[in-house]
Amino acid sequence: MSRDMEFRWAILGTGDVARKFALALPHAGGRAQVVASRERENARLFATTLSVPEVAPDYEEAMQADVDAVYVATPPHLHEAHALMAIKAGHAVLIEKPFAASAAAAYRIAEAAQTAGVFCMEAMWTRFQPVAGSVASALADGTLGELRSFDACFMAANIPDATASLFDPARNGGALVHRGIYPLSLARHFLGPVEEMAATARIGETGVDEDCALMLRHSSGALSTIRASLRASGAEGATLSGTRGTLYLDGPIYRPTGAWIAPTRPTPAATGQTVPRRLEAFRESAPGLRLSRAISRLRARRARDALPVAMCGNGYHYQAAAVRDAVRAGRCEEARMPPCQSIELMELMDRARRSWGMPA
Repeated sequence: MSRDMEFRWAILGTGDVARKFALALPHAGGRAQVVASRERENARLFATTLSVPEVAPDYEEAMQADVDAVYVATPPHLHEAHALMAIKAGHAVLIEKPFAASAAAAYRIAEAAQTAGVFCMEAMWTRFQPVAGSVASALADGTLGELRSFDACFMAANIPDATASLFDPARNGGALVHRGIYPLSLARHFLGPVEEMAATARIGETGVDEDCALMLRHSSGALSTIRASLRASGAEGATLSGTRGTLYLDGPIYRPTGAWIAPTRPTPAATGQTVPRRLEAFRESAPGLRLSRAISRLRARRARDALPVAMCGNGYHYQAAAVRDAVRAGRCEEARMPPCQSIELMELMDRARRSWGMPA
């Protein structure tokens, strides 16, 4: 692809996610044109190591560069200011998750983009990976039957550090905002709007939710359970359960490595059948239970149907390509992650945090 056809980006922020995004851009026919950071030296090092042509002295100057879109990868409490800056300059904007520090801020961003007629999207990259498309197809063709539940978590153990954004209330730290957003967003994506929510959390000494759990009821009647933690590790992946099958996503939740479906075989609630006493005794014995589990596992392996999840690169380029295609088509939204859903998610997180006595 010629340089004239490349989709050029301004990158605000120089953290790990910004680096991964910049590395992925060539896979989406793009490149980082300019980078800006609070610390000029950080921007210079970023540009040197990733071959970015321009280093802006500040965020405002970065808006003057000749680019097609702006990627906001600064801390969440700065997302609104930087997104509005990009929109005012007439640039399409991709905003790292969470979309904003609050639902009110998310609404202001979306309203500004709509008024200006520019593209705006939250960078929920998992929704754009091939596995998400495979899951959506399985749901659309009724493979799982009537959806009943979604269960997922994102848990990783970190050492508490009040200077780190994860543990800093002033910078929107906490397990829900930084980790729970992934399973929460996928629950909304697969099961639809949320009508009811119950949430609980354990607040750490730093003042952020270090562990949290949410239970949701969607408009379809399906239920979701979401867990997130900054202090403990947990099982990765997710499960979508329906009346005809169960879909398993192998972790991590933000970049699933596999997906497969095991068919469900409903059984009568009560058979009314009797079995010989000796057979019943064997079934309930330790050897009988081990044999039953082994048979169940064997049946599951034989019956499971793997879904296509082939992914190239680190996975960040899929959302970049979606932005590129939407902008070139003159669209202001992407159906897989519209701003209205970002606002919905922020409203849910605000409600949860307020119930825990945290600012939202």
